[in-house]
Order: sequence, then structure tokens, then C-alpha cells
Amino acid sequence: MKKKSQLLDELRLEVGSVREKVQTLASFYIEITRKLARRMSKRWSVSIYEATAESFKMRVCAGTSYLNCVIPFGDNILSTVAIRGRLVFQMEGQLQKVFLPFYRSHHLLGILIFFVPQDTYEITDDDLAFIREIGRFIEVQHATFDAPA
Repeated sequence: MKKKSQLLDELRLEVGSVREKVQTLASFYIEITRKLARRMSKRWSVSIYEATAESFKMRVCAGTSYLNCVIPFGDNILSTVAIRGRLVFQMEGQLQKVFLPFYRSHHLLGILIFFVPQDTYEITDDDLAFIREIGRFIEVQHATFDAPA
């Protein structure tokens, strides 16, 4: 079995190559989740929700969907994450949850979400650092879809 650091390095390369292969923001989101999903076990989930004027809307999900497709702003975890403005890690029973908001300046664009059963994999600080890197990558690349061609 590969060491975690080697797996994360391979994922960095795979995710990092996504932008040059896609033309639209939707396909960018799909390819990022696809790259991550290749390494996922059963019952894992990775999804990207976009912030709209009135709600969070799921744009892509690989694996089990643990949240509704549309989540109105208000008293829910996604709103809490948006307000905190940083990565949030939660344990609910044996389910590890990671929520990472991504922004353009101070404007919330969306939230990257992972659900990982602890009996299949234990999330460490290295994993959280990797997830933050993915969030920064999304923020930087997101602007390229807004730029005129």
C-alpha cells in the first residue's frame, strides 16, 4: 500500500492538471470531483455546492449524497461554514465531515464537501492541508472562467 504522502502527491498532480483539460466551470467541477472519486472507498462522498442568491445548490457529487441538492440559506451547516469563512471538520458518529468554503475576494462562490466514514479512512492534518490546497486551486482557477477569451 502506498504511503499517504505519496497518494496525496499523486492527487495533487491529477487535480492540478484539470484546468487545462476543460472549457467550462461545470466541467471543471466535474473533473475535480472525478479525480478525487477515483481514490474513494464506498460510502465516501465529495461534492461542490455553489452559492446562489438564495441558497446553496449542488453542482456535482461523487459518491453517496448526504445532503439535499438545494439548501436554503439559514440555520444549517453550509451557512455556518460560509459565516466562519474557513475549513470546518466535524465528527458525527463515525462519519467525518469536511466543509471548505471558497471565495473570490470576500464573495462566497461555493463549498467543497467531503463525507468519509472513519472505519474506511481516518482524516488527518495532512488531508485537511490537501483539501485547503484544492480550495485555493478552485479559487484561482475559477477566475479564469470569468475572464474574457
